[in-house]
Amino acid sequence: MIDYQLDLDQYRKFYAELMNQTDADDSSSPEDFACAVESDLSQDIVPDVSNRSVQHVPVPQQERELDLKPQQHIPYKKTQEAMLMASFCQIVLTRLEDCESKIEEWKLITIEYNQKILLPELYAIKGKRDERSLRRWVQNYQSNDNDMYALVRKTDPNGKTRKITYFEQNYLINLLLNPNQIKIGSAITILKGYARLGLCESPSDERTLRRFCDEWLRDNPAISSQARKGSKYVSEHIVKTIMRDSSLLKVGDVWVADGHTLAFDIINPQTGKAQRMTMIMVFDWASRYPVGASLALTEDSQHIQTAFRNGFLNWGALPRYVYLDNGKAFKSKLFHDKWENHNLETELGGIFPRLKIEAAFAESYNAKAKVIERFFKTFQDQFERFLSSFRGSCIADKPSTLMRNEKWAKALFESKPPTLSEAMQMISFYIRYMYGQAPHSGLEGKSPWEVFSQAPLPEDRKVVPSELNFMMLAMVKKKIRNEGIRFNKLHYWDTALVDYIGKDVVIRYDFADARWILVYDLQDRFICQAELRRAQHPFIHLDKSNPIPHSLLNKEHKHILKLRRMTEQRAKFTVKQTQAVVDQFLKPLTSIPDQSAIFIQPPMIEAPVPGADEFMHALEKQVIKNLPPLTEYRTEDKLATSSTETMHSIEQAIPDYPADDDDVIQPRQKSFDEMLRFIGIK
Repeated sequence: MIDYQLDLDQYRKFYAELMNQTDADDSSSPEDFACAVESDLSQDIVPDVSNRSVQHVPVPQQERELDLKPQQHIPYKKTQEAMLMASFCQIVLTRLEDCESKIEEWKLITIEYNQKILLPELYAIKGKRDERSLRRWVQNYQSNDNDMYALVRKTDPNGKTRKITYFEQNYLINLLLNPNQIKIGSAITILKGYARLGLCESPSDERTLRRFCDEWLRDNPAISSQARKGSKYVSEHIVKTIMRDSSLLKVGDVWVADGHTLAFDIINPQTGKAQRMTMIMVFDWASRYPVGASLALTEDSQHIQTAFRNGFLNWGALPRYVYLDNGKAFKSKLFHDKWENHNLETELGGIFPRLKIEAAFAESYNAKAKVIERFFKTFQDQFERFLSSFRGSCIADKPSTLMRNEKWAKALFESKPPTLSEAMQMISFYIRYMYGQAPHSGLEGKSPWEVFSQAPLPEDRKVVPSELNFMMLAMVKKKIRNEGIRFNKLHYWDTALVDYIGKDVVIRYDFADARWILVYDLQDRFICQAELRRAQHPFIHLDKSNPIPHSLLNKEHKHILKLRRMTEQRAKFTVKQTQAVVDQFLKPLTSIPDQSAIFIQPPMIEAPVPGADEFMHALEKQVIKNLPPLTEYRTEDKLATSSTETMHSIEQAIPDYPADDDDVIQPRQKSFDEMLRFIGIK
């Protein structure tokens, strides 16, 4: 036999070529097959191996057998067990060498092991053993050249396979990868039911099928979680998340805001009933300290602004960035739009750009992106659960006092919901003295209040309270009607609103003070400060003894009449002014003949030649047009004199005609040209 060195890859290549040759020539004899093998080995394999520059290992002269079986795998959890068993074998071998009677020594070793005197850790793993089992451990240890891994059970690297059919595997996996999260037992029951009906074959035992399903789900967590629980579960529990180093932030760099529905009841100041409210919390990321908070019935923009205003005034400066939730209230256009990039006619400007604060929003349905969510969990466990009006974080967490027919618990543990002011005082005390002064693991043992209070205030971002009050006024878009501006079921009015009836305006208001509102047009120009209107008595005659309603009604009635007169005067002045401008503009156009008329044609029947009467009527019109404008005189004498002179001029303008023989007066006859010159035509 040829002495050569062969690795596993070369043998696989040779074996594949050998199988191909065997399939091509099935009629070859065993002698030919042996010759072919020897020829291939001598020609192909040996030269390639000899040319390689590898370090040769001494090989025995006899033929070396190749073990093509994969090596058995030693689980990590078996390493400790193997080390303990090897220690046990070493101790036993040492004691057997020094003893006088090995039989008595084995009995003593067995007693000490079972009584947990000799290596109690090994007894906790292997349990009680007899002398025969202990002797077998030592024999295996010696026969394998003191290899400790020979004492533990090894596993197949390809995994343990179960004898179930291909159809059963695919059918069960298909049912398990269902978003309805079908149970393993239900899937096996359906499979066996179809098998009883003869629709499929399922020879495997139910326990074997269950073990297969359990192992498949354990070995494929990503696929099973994606199909059964969806992408959100995979992103939170399977796929890694981004690691953030919060130590790079300074106090005031980023403030995080979010809403949290409280798990205890608070008395509503409007209705007087106990209900759960929403806490708007503003949280400094660097120090993990809550800087501002407000309580609201819902998560709306008004209370969000209150929480931020509270934070601005508490710290004394403005943050650089705010990190907001992606909820409906935080995405309000009234709150975060960029002022310089948007027109107020279409989108109202926001508060943050005016304060030179950048706003960023967290990704939807990604609670891990907001560090404030962890604070809410701590707040619920350390504060909310200690209140008597606690209702539970969910239905399963509901206290026994809210269960049905729990009369004993309700009588012993009485629920007393706090008022709104009491709840705010308790929350402030917990944040300042309980949570704020407790050491935080993310702050290197420092407390949140210690880190927050020691941070210096930036000079360029300090808060001026007077300017902040105007900036933080809430804004809303409204339309003006004849009764004024209707807002929160209240009406506001000012005289300047008359010219804006039917128009859209922007009002600024403080929801804590409803007496006045500031009104601006859509270009952010100030209009007026409207006052809250007061409703009058519906029928004043029923309250004759009270003079106050009468005086208020008369005052408002006089104001309405004054508005009417002012409107009439302004309208009259506008009409006259516009008419004068129009007349002045159209006066030169009346004497210009229209030469471009295309729809005016001469009549088909010509008019008769005008006679004397028609001619005289035309002359009278010409004379009247040339008369000077009439002026108003107060005295009757001047008026009579003017009328006489006017009539005398008209009589002089009338031409003389030959009178009849019976007429007494015969004026001087004038020619036609003289009359035309007299009246100014020629």
